[in-house]
Amino acid sequence: MRTYRGSDKVEPGLYFNARELSFKSVDEEGPLPGSPVEVYRRVPILVLLIVGPLLGLVYAVFLPFIGFAAVAGLLGVKAVHLARGAAREAVRVLRPGWEPSLAFLSRSKPGTPEPEATDEWAKDVRKKLDPPHHDGA
Repeated sequence: MRTYRGSDKVEPGLYFNARELSFKSVDEEGPLPGSPVEVYRRVPILVLLIVGPLLGLVYAVFLPFIGFAAVAGLLGVKAVHLARGAAREAVRVLRPGWEPSLAFLSRSKPGTPEPEATDEWAKDVRKKLDPPHHDGA
């Protein structure tokens, strides 16, 4: 296949630019669009008529796989976000909550006994084990 450069005078036809992956259609004899740095190749119409439907077939065959790949990619991104959030929360839970000023202000006064917590179960057991003494004479 012969190569043509941008602004070369060519006959009507279809030209392919491999660098940009684009087709340029020239309807009348004249220059190709673009600068002389761009390289074009002429595409014969017979090749275009054969390759076009084949490319459409390849697209139609692989379209379901493209859908599966898109769904798998979406689920993968969601799983990464979920794992990242779980890791962040795990680190936050394991990190010690060091607040020295709060610890100082929450101290009890020296010498003051802590109030005893009432335990209902202990009271019930104590009543059952130590029956009240009756002074009956």
